[in-house]
Amino acid sequence: MEIIAFLFFLVVTVYFIWSSNVSYGKKTLAGIGKAFVGVFIAIIAIGFVLKGLATIIPGFTRDAAGDLMEELGASLVFIWGVRFILVALCNIFGTIMDFHKKYNADNYSKFSPTTNKLAPGLFIFAKTVLSLGSIVIYYGIWLTN
Repeated sequence: MEIIAFLFFLVVTVYFIWSSNVSYGKKTLAGIGKAFVGVFIAIIAIGFVLKGLATIIPGFTRDAAGDLMEELGASLVFIWGVRFILVALCNIFGTIMDFHKKYNADNYSKFSPTTNKLAPGLFIFAKTVLSLGSIVIYYGIWLTN
């Protein structure tokens, strides 16, 4: 079961990292803040469901339900965190470039072509690092016991 959960959360996280329909603006950052609250509500709901299952199913103990809730909670928070990091990095880079465009206009025209060429590569590099990091994190959550 742990391998299936590991693969499921890994696929979901990699999908969220590499999906192309993600916008990177301040509204998206606000939506991620709302998703943070949603993740904690989901963790609480999962806890109540697992507690109910522990009372109904004889072989499913409260300790097993607690362990499963911890693993599911950590996985959901990590999915949220990866999405937050990706959007935050794009917003930080965009804000820095807007600052230079407004207050450093003479030098902005010099380095703007360079950053336009480097930005897609750096974005792909950040996505790759996050994807590889998610393998390590989910291995630690689900497969090390």
